Amino acid sequence: MPEQTIVEGETLCRPKENEEEDASGSESETEVNEIVDDQQDVLSEYPDTETRIELMHSRLDSLAGLGLERFRALEYFGCRQNLIKDLRPLSSLTTLLEVDFYDNRLKRVDEGLEQLTQLTSLDLSFNKIRRIENVGMLTQLSELFFVSNKIQRIENLSTLRMLTNLELGANRIRRIEGLDELVALEQLYLGKNKITKLEGLGKLTRLRVLSIQSNRIVTLEGLEDLVALEELYLSHNGIEVIQGLDSNTRLTILDVTSNRLTALSGIGHLEQLEDLWASGNQLDSFENIERTCAPLQALRTVYFEFNPLQRAQPANYRRKVMLALPQLTQIDATLCR
Repeated sequence: MPEQTIVEGETLCRPKENEEEDASGSESETEVNEIVDDQQDVLSEYPDTETRIELMHSRLDSLAGLGLERFRALEYFGCRQNLIKDLRPLSSLTTLLEVDFYDNRLKRVDEGLEQLTQLTSLDLSFNKIRRIENVGMLTQLSELFFVSNKIQRIENLSTLRMLTNLELGANRIRRIEGLDELVALEQLYLGKNKITKLEGLGKLTRLRVLSIQSNRIVTLEGLEDLVALEELYLSHNGIEVIQGLDSNTRLTILDVTSNRLTALSGIGHLEQLEDLWASGNQLDSFENIERTCAPLQALRTVYFEFNPLQRAQPANYRRKVMLALPQLTQIDATLCR
């Protein structure tokens, strides 16, 4: 029987190690036997002076034995779609600027990574990492990717003050926190988590892109200090009213697809808005759309399909939107003629 653990009121099954590997699409016995045995041969054609190595989908299960220590000038090491579980052999590659281990079998961020103090980009997406740790010394990082792991908290990032892009989508995060020191951050992606409230963003005054799709947000709040915000993605939440955007006058894209909106409001002051995506809500009034959106002369693209106003009048829907908003160049996925 799998062990069980309680996490914030939820019962989660914790598979034993061999069960976890089976659940993650482990290879058959025949496939496993095909994994590279003499791994040093993998890099035999690369000269010692090589600056870029890409080992995508090479069926590597370990970095040990690759002879990495001979690459004294290496700047990029890509190892996507392999079976790596341990990053410690990277510790000797202190010239690295970019590391990409997207889609491997990492369960933690190993200590050896902190030796790579020149790193500007680190991608550990699509692994099994449960905690953000051992990145505090990577103070030159500008991009950090932890997409699709098992992370529950945003933590241990306070020293990464040069970070401009942080991607934490598809994890188990419940609260936006630990970001106050990331004053250079320009892009933040938190989609597909369990976040219930927009908070902890007040110090991110340079933020241009915020994506918090597929969470549990019901109220638009906490965005008043994000005066540089240009793109806001809020689809697949439970928002009932568009509000709290008074300070976000630079918005060019607003995505509120698949929420619980019954009317458009709170956007009349967004004079730079070019794209409004509001499909899959409960909008039923062409008059409301015209009254709210007609003054937005920069508006070029709208998505209103899968709302009652489109389902009730499918034959006249596009024509009525065009008459109400003549400035448009695109309605849903089709250009206006």
